[in-house]
Amino acid sequence: MKVKFLLLCSVVVLAGCSSSPKAPVYKLSGYTGPEAMHRNEVVQAALECIRARLRPNVEYTAQKVDSGGRVLVPVNVHCEPY
Repeated sequence: MKVKFLLLCSVVVLAGCSSSPKAPVYKLSGYTGPEAMHRNEVVQAALECIRARLRPNVEYTAQKVDSGGRVLVPVNVHCEPY
């Protein structure tokens, strides 16, 4: 009898935990996402890293294009040690 009661209680507790509401998603007003860097900005940032004797690491993000594919666009340049 105790086993059935414990089993029933555990099922009720697990069912109650699984139906918890999802966390709300907050959107920032005025933020449309990362902006692509121009070629000149990427080159200048990479040269600054090289002048500081560091290695430039360019971060890319994928942007959708009209033809249905995706293109990698640079959004940030980090200077990392060698």
